[in-house]
Amino acid sequence: MNIGSMSIIQNGIRGFMNGQALVNRSAAELAHINTSRNDSPAETSEDPITAPDPEKSLASLKEGEIYARAGAKVISAGYNTLGTLLDMKV
Repeated sequence: MNIGSMSIIQNGIRGFMNGQALVNRSAAELAHINTSRNDSPAETSEDPITAPDPEKSLASLKEGEIYARAGAKVISAGYNTLGTLLDMKV
């Protein structure tokens, strides 16, 4: 039996996981920026044009948080819908 709220829950989980991946990637970029700034200029061979932008990484971090929160709300709504369907008297 295919219940529509199960696909809602799956979409919520997918959205949450995408948000989490974006947060992880952005945090890694920020950590890389922080460690490369602590190194001496002679030790870093990174091209400043391709170096991660801290403002962009921070914006992506917040974007990932918003995606994860939205996914969590979708999961919650799906479980509430599923619970309502199961609570119906037959």
